[in-house]
Amino acid sequence: MFLECQKKFFKYFVYDKTLFFKYTILSFIVGVLELFGVALTYPFIIKLVNGGGGKALVFGILIASAFLFKNIFMIFYNSLQVKFTRNCETGISKKFMKYFLYGDYKTVAKIRFAQKQQILNYLIPNTVNNFLIRILNLYVNFFIFILIMAFLFIKFFAATIITLICSVILLSSQYLYFKSKTKTLASEINHAGEVTNSICNETLLNLKNVKILGGEELFFEKFCTRMENLKNISGKLLFYNIIPPYVTEPCIIILLLILLAIVSVENISDTSTLLASYAVIVTAIFRLAPTISRIQVNLTSLQTTLPLAEQLIGDYEKYNVSDLIIKEKTEKTILNNSIEFKNISFAYQDKPVLKDISFKINKGEFIGIAGVSGGGKTTLADIISGLLIPQDGEIFVDGSKVQHLNLKIGYIPQEYSLITASIRENVAFGEDNIDDEKVIDSLKKAQLYDFIVSRFEDGIYAKPFVDNSGLSQGQKQRLAIARALYLNPDILILDEATSSLDLKTEDEICNVLNSLKGEKTIIAIAHRLSTIKSADKIIFMKEAQIEAISTFDELISHNKDFQELAKLNSTYSFQ
Repeated sequence: MFLECQKKFFKYFVYDKTLFFKYTILSFIVGVLELFGVALTYPFIIKLVNGGGGKALVFGILIASAFLFKNIFMIFYNSLQVKFTRNCETGISKKFMKYFLYGDYKTVAKIRFAQKQQILNYLIPNTVNNFLIRILNLYVNFFIFILIMAFLFIKFFAATIITLICSVILLSSQYLYFKSKTKTLASEINHAGEVTNSICNETLLNLKNVKILGGEELFFEKFCTRMENLKNISGKLLFYNIIPPYVTEPCIIILLLILLAIVSVENISDTSTLLASYAVIVTAIFRLAPTISRIQVNLTSLQTTLPLAEQLIGDYEKYNVSDLIIKEKTEKTILNNSIEFKNISFAYQDKPVLKDISFKINKGEFIGIAGVSGGGKTTLADIISGLLIPQDGEIFVDGSKVQHLNLKIGYIPQEYSLITASIRENVAFGEDNIDDEKVIDSLKKAQLYDFIVSRFEDGIYAKPFVDNSGLSQGQKQRLAIARALYLNPDILILDEATSSLDLKTEDEICNVLNSLKGEKTIIAIAHRLSTIKSADKIIFMKEAQIEAISTFDELISHNKDFQELAKLNSTYSFQ
């Protein structure tokens, strides 16, 4: 499982294969330098015992130089590791973000915000910082272990064989024991982290409702319970991760004693050789002890982070991130006369949301889209905005047939997200070169400019969105309208843009919309019928079909379903 996961990880996410190959070569060089330091100990002791002071000094200098050079080399080696892993993390993050931005809207929209956030802010950094780095550290320590053991094998064949067998038994049994523990805990902590993150999002995103309902204690208890569970699991996992070195250390001491005992029996009559052998073995074990501990820690940690790597790989495969095709940008179509839809149909997973829809929108009209929840209103707006392509039917722009719409759209959502920047940057959202005159003009059309210059000394350069928005809900919504107007769109689409506003504020927004009638084509999806009361015509939808297209007054007079919807709508008055 681990090898398969590693293979896929490097296939999907390690973009610079050449750099990784160089990294592997450098890992081998580190092992060779460690080997030189250990191997030179033997002739050093022989010369020292046999009176070769000058030559012993030379070997002593070589030993010190080998370890000094190795440590200098390790600094360079680690800097390369940092560069390699940072590049890898950045590359993976870019790939997923590109998918979220450029991927098919229908598919990407199904991925919950919390899931996107978890991939970018949790899975990617934790997988790279733990899984990938552990693999790289395992490589270098593996080379050190193999080379030193190979030297001992050549120098002390029988003793090394016996010692190696003992070490494999001791360390493998230890690894298998901790593997089962950490693997279970790793899956539990991953799930516990997701649940805790979900509770945080649910609580903080619905803070207003929580306080109104008086549910602070309930949500706080939920949060505390999840945090306690996460704490207990992570504590156990941390405990099992720090144990291996303390278990490995006595094992290494036992192995050292076994090795020394066997060498003593073999060289009992040759004092200088025996002393040199002791020195080499002690030096080798001195270098091997931390190496074996690091191998053990890395293996244990890899088991801990394996579920994260598997989940990241699973998401990558599930969403077909590698198959992303970025469509070439085409010039926006200018709307001169009309948009016409003929027999449009659309379905989500074989569930029809639009069935055989036909209607026409003339330039400059104010169109309302109304209906009960699930009637297909938002899907229809998404098709008009070009986010979705109809599965059946035909679309005509100014009489010419098009595959999908690519018009200049200004979108005003129900929930408007401010960015922590100036008013002008909020209006010109997504633009590098901001035109102040266009910002001011957009704010004036949204009937917000006079308020801004009277309220804020810095005018459009003010930053009222740090810590405190400084704007009411209605003013925020007008700012959203200004943002939508900045790029001079042909069509304004309002997606339930007034549903969370009070009646007075809604009336103010309606005045803004009425002032734009004729100048812009306005399409308003409305939960509140009062928002679209002054629309030129209303598309009334029911059960994925258009039941009627008419003015507000005609629908309220002759359409029973629309009358029923109006009665249920608290914002409509029959006076």
